[in-house]
Amino acid sequence: MSNFNRGGCDSFCGLIHETLGLFDDIICLENKKLGAIAENDVTLLDQYMNDEQAYLLQMRGLDYKREKLQGQFGAAGLTFKQIIDKFETPERETLDLLYDELSAKSSELKEAVSGTKRYIDLHLASISALLEKLEGAATYDKNGGKEQKTPPARFTPTKA
Repeated sequence: MSNFNRGGCDSFCGLIHETLGLFDDIICLENKKLGAIAENDVTLLDQYMNDEQAYLLQMRGLDYKREKLQGQFGAAGLTFKQIIDKFETPERETLDLLYDELSAKSSELKEAVSGTKRYIDLHLASISALLEKLEGAATYDKNGGKEQKTPPARFTPTKA
């Protein structure tokens, strides 16, 4: 009996639903990180970064689950789309709809992560410029004479 039946469809649907839920959680977290950055709340941003690590572990767990499920189906190395095409029409239609939702959510996640990264890079650019200005300012030696310092490069930000 083929694994590409109603039971197999339910297994794949469950995995896709778990992935969609995790993507929603990560998108929400990215929006919170963006808010913390905008408010210059480094403590809160650090907390969100720790939360992000937990989500990355969950993502690895889902990836492992996917690999295991594909192995059970004899579909190791195939893409979701290739696996979906092996199902009969009613199950395939259900999986196609979920796959489209997963693709859209994946794009939304990429955009959220990209936006946060861009905002962080812009903040790093302004911090770097401030540090250069402060460190490049004249200082005084032990005899009271002025010394001009060359500022070291701190970050490699993306400038706007």
